[in-house]
Amino acid sequence: MSYFVLNQDARFANAVRPLGVMDAVRPEMMSPDHAHQLAAVNLHFKVAEATKVDYVDFIEHPVPFVSDRLKRVLEKFTPDTQFFAGAFTDLKRKHQEVYWLAVPPQIECLSEESEFGLDGSLRRLVIDDTRTGGSMFLQVGGLRERILLIHLALAEGLLRRDFNGIRLTRVR
Repeated sequence: MSYFVLNQDARFANAVRPLGVMDAVRPEMMSPDHAHQLAAVNLHFKVAEATKVDYVDFIEHPVPFVSDRLKRVLEKFTPDTQFFAGAFTDLKRKHQEVYWLAVPPQIECLSEESEFGLDGSLRRLVIDDTRTGGSMFLQVGGLRERILLIHLALAEGLLRRDFNGIRLTRVR
């Protein structure tokens, strides 16, 4: 099986940036076991002011948000992913977009060939395909960082559509 790391495409310099997310969303809420707490959180955020704002389909930081279009595709491939509705509001332009905070299953699938720095940060990601259970969209468990992976079949499905703001990097 082949997997790809899902990242936000840095070429979109004017990508929407929600403000105050980490004031509302605690890091432990991003695990599937605690994600139910997100249902009680107000996920309505102002966006950073900019001369131009691109509403990309995937926002990686500080937590993964997906557009409504992308959510519909992910739901078809990954029914075990939890999504929580939020809204991004641009007060200056009087514009609002719906985004979904995505919490995919967290799976311990690191290979022993993965390499770590002295501080415990990941230097080289290698996954053990046999431990992913064939999941289409997942968080790599056992890391300090949040790394989202998508299966080749889902990656092909995304690439056939006109999504923007998505970068895929093949995992060894």
